[in-house]
Amino acid sequence: MRRLCVFGASITSGLNDYENGGGCDLLKRYLIKKEIFVFNLGISGDDTSDLLKRIKDECKARNPDFIIIAIGGNDSQYLFEEKKFRIPLEETKENFNKIIEISKDFTSKIILIGLTKVNEDKINSDYMKNKKKIYKNEFLIKYDTVIKEIALQNHIKFIPAIDVIQEDDLNDGLHPTAQGHNKLFKRIKEQIEISDFFN
Repeated sequence: MRRLCVFGASITSGLNDYENGGGCDLLKRYLIKKEIFVFNLGISGDDTSDLLKRIKDECKARNPDFIIIAIGGNDSQYLFEEKKFRIPLEETKENFNKIIEISKDFTSKIILIGLTKVNEDKINSDYMKNKKKIYKNEFLIKYDTVIKEIALQNHIKFIPAIDVIQEDDLNDGLHPTAQGHNKLFKRIKEQIEISDFFN
């Protein structure tokens, strides 16, 4: 059986989908029929620096035939006290290029998933402000554009997701509901089938 490693943060982990366990678990059920086993390696709160520290060991332990990377939203958090982004855009670029370089040591079959929008009113409530950080869609779009450019430069398939999640798919403002996760899964499944990624 061939192996797919899916790397990411809380959305990859399936957070907030209490019905199906998230888009990655839906992908797992779909691909098991094609004799492809999916490892969900999403860790809530991770940014590209966190993934860079663990991706090599995670891949060594699983020897993937395919890799999907869905990360970068947490990089775009704006930190009030430091007056900067959690991971500055240039550092995000460097991290992605290093992550891709490591991934290519294991497989040439790599996909980058774009970022999703947030409901700013919900996520930037007093709870988030007390943590002294905010998310903004204009920041997410900026980071998403860079991720797409990195995919093109590295000749890697990019699956856009910035238009997939709507406000009614985000009951906490950040993480998709079961409905939202299902939309993400359908976008990824559709794009994978078009590209014959697993052939």
